[in-house]
Amino acid sequence: MSPQADAEAKCQKIYREAQTFFDQIPHPRYYGFKILNAPPLFQPRVLFVGYQPAGGDNEFEWETARGSDKHWPPKCEYATENWKLAKQMRRMFEQKFLEQCVGTNAIFLRFPSVDDYKRTYNKNRREEIERFCLDRVDRIIEAIDPQKIVAIGFGTLKLFGASVNDITNEKMNEKRRTLTRKGKIANRTAIATLHLSGAHISNFDLNRIRDRILAR
Repeated sequence: MSPQADAEAKCQKIYREAQTFFDQIPHPRYYGFKILNAPPLFQPRVLFVGYQPAGGDNEFEWETARGSDKHWPPKCEYATENWKLAKQMRRMFEQKFLEQCVGTNAIFLRFPSVDDYKRTYNKNRREEIERFCLDRVDRIIEAIDPQKIVAIGFGTLKLFGASVNDITNEKMNEKRRTLTRKGKIANRTAIATLHLSGAHISNFDLNRIRDRILAR
């Protein structure tokens, strides 16, 4: 079996496990789940890790119709879709670069916001969900062996453990602001960015974040 076929087989097993796991979780509110927003390319340029899939009823219906809870899309959605984060990613990176990347989330359950997710489940239930999901993120990383790992949002990296400041803005007459932090995911170095669709970030700072991600 080729490394690519092996990566796909391991990720497909994770989809089956997630279907079983989430079927057993009581859902006061349920908007479905999503694991990958790109094919599980072996050794992609970057694995981007978000906090969780966003969206409510409309997104749930649309994603369910596409079978997103059963398999990954044919292309990296950062390169093709019109949601806010995808558009921002294309502003920062070339489309061809994004087609060589993979995206996933630390928490697979979809919610309109992180606050909605936290209000829906108590602490014990969230810890159960997070243990399941974070373990599978580790396994995805082991399967696809990404060249780099980038967490979108400092809160995402915090789910995996401690981190330290990495780079800050450098423009004169501006309050010092952390642009990236450094930590570990699956025992590998990972960089976290300010949330690229939620934070107000200047073009200058977006370029610094991009350059930090692309740096060797």
